[in-house]
Amino acid sequence: MNLLHLSSEKGLRGGENQLLLLAGRTKPGISEWYGVPQGSGLSSALPANATTLPVNCRGLLDLGSIATIRTLARSEKIDLIHAHSNRAHKTAVAAKLGRRQRLVVSRRNAFSCRGGMVYQAADHFITVSEAGRRALRAGGIAADRISIIHDAVDEPVLDAAQPERLGLGEDATLILCVAAFTAEKDHNTLLDAWQLVQKACPKAHLVLAGDGPDLARIRAQADGLSRVSFLGWRNDVASLIKGADLVALASREEGLGSSLCAAQWAGKPVVATAAGGIVEAVSDRETGLLSPPGDAEQLAQNLIALSEDSALRRGYGEAAAVRARSMFSLDTFHARHLEIYRRLTGA
Repeated sequence: MNLLHLSSEKGLRGGENQLLLLAGRTKPGISEWYGVPQGSGLSSALPANATTLPVNCRGLLDLGSIATIRTLARSEKIDLIHAHSNRAHKTAVAAKLGRRQRLVVSRRNAFSCRGGMVYQAADHFITVSEAGRRALRAGGIAADRISIIHDAVDEPVLDAAQPERLGLGEDATLILCVAAFTAEKDHNTLLDAWQLVQKACPKAHLVLAGDGPDLARIRAQADGLSRVSFLGWRNDVASLIKGADLVALASREEGLGSSLCAAQWAGKPVVATAAGGIVEAVSDRETGLLSPPGDAEQLAQNLIALSEDSALRRGYGEAAAVRARSMFSLDTFHARHLEIYRRLTGA
């Protein structure tokens, strides 16, 4: 089987890291190509032996990328295209019009789905949660064209990582949030909650890792707040997670929450919102505490509860580590993808 992966993304967020996990393991009987933007995070992070194709995948009218993909598909007899982003999906639809390649699309969010020709042109969708499946079904996608594959955790990296405490003593409570600064991650509510937490928990520190278009605005909102640190984009997230006492996420919308999956694998309790697939990733009052999206007061109460109770953190963290190994296994992640690839191509 000859397989072409496509992504339009220039940064390295959750979806790109999941593609890297797919790329990191040899698949017997499958030759792979990776179509990614030149100079992107993926282009430099893919394994050295990966065969890459410089394409931007800007969508239905990206004639340059479409022509490049068609040329490769013809010369290398590509059997299957796996699109890993929305614009890559649209580009792939245009590139395969009238051609034999099958198309599988990874859709990581739980946003409403409009359906239409672009969605009907895909042979199969992979989503990360039941919330994502419901969104696709509401958009008219048949149930037998949807599979749920939870995010995997980069087990070797996370297990080997050394804890990074950022100079904080062991008596401090390090609360870590790893998320892009975009509207759906709702850092606003997290900082609103922090106004209450900073008063109730003088040893608690909030650490925000990530970048994005809303970063400057969120920094301005944090002016006047105590013990809030902005780290920017980091390539040592595993060490930050290992060093944290708990991990927080205040999303309004979320496909699953890859940082929460990694946190629980590392035995860290979670405080998050019950948004989208988070309710699947986190078991409320077993591996962490959930609050309604946008409810700063309840989020604050949950942060305070875990900040002030090390025994509760330890209990939730131990349960989280056990549950994560049944849900976010790298072996299962690879096996499920291979099953879909082979079913679609008959290989």
